[in-house]
Amino acid sequence: MIEQLQGYEPLSQVWFVHDYIQLQFQDRTVSIFNTPQIHDPERGILYRDSEGFCDLLVAQINQRLSDAVLVEETVFTLVFENHVKLVIPITAEAAHGPEAVEVGTWIVFNA
Repeated sequence: MIEQLQGYEPLSQVWFVHDYIQLQFQDRTVSIFNTPQIHDPERGILYRDSEGFCDLLVAQINQRLSDAVLVEETVFTLVFENHVKLVIPITAEAAHGPEAVEVGTWIVFNA
């Protein structure tokens, strides 16, 4: 799965849909069902309800992913080439449903 995203096409669209977020990397869609955080080297951590979160995520359009890291039962992180990280917790406390993240047919379930 990580190979499906790493170095692939740049982020082309971001959708904020009710209680989840979708990221479009040309023909690959990543759906994020748990509440993510953005770790920005310049601004620090921005939570989903923080001012500037949405703008910073949209600002990643045209950025490629340099890494995608899954730490089982803890967190799934997307790292953009500009070192901005989208961190998605996959713990029971963060769960809004059984799925945390979906990448095509690949699904990360909450712990």
